[in-house]
Parts: sequence; structure tokens; C-alpha cells
Amino acid sequence: MYSITTFQELMKGLPRAAFDQAVARHNAAKYTKHFKPWNHMTAMVYAQASGAPSLRALETGFNAHASHHYHLG
Repeated sequence: MYSITTFQELMKGLPRAAFDQAVARHNAAKYTKHFKPWNHMTAMVYAQASGAPSLRALETGFNAHASHHYHLG
């Protein structure tokens, strides 16, 4: 059964359209190929919320909930 996680509730508060407009206005995605600005924002919000002390801890914590990745976009 599908249930909304706390992290998804937190991400709902971030206006995706305004974020995309800011990225376009500042040409922030000029040299990106795979790791898009919204994915970077998601990773940084998760790092702050989880208190991850390193990239390795961030990756481990984020991949522990792989079944929820689809719903994050």
C-alpha cells in the first residue's frame, strides 16, 4: 500500500515551478548532463533533514528507501 513519507511531505512545500524558473533565469543547468538541479536539491534537502555527516552516509540513507524514489520524481 502506498503511503506518503515525511520526506515527501517536506518536498511538497518546495515550489517546483519557481525552482525551475530560477534555474532557467540563472542558466544553472548549462553544463549538467545526468544529475539535474532538482535531483541535487532533493539530495541536499535529504542531507539536511537526515543530518548525514558525509556523502557516503547520505547515499546509504537515501538508498535504504529505494522503494520511495519513484514518488519523489
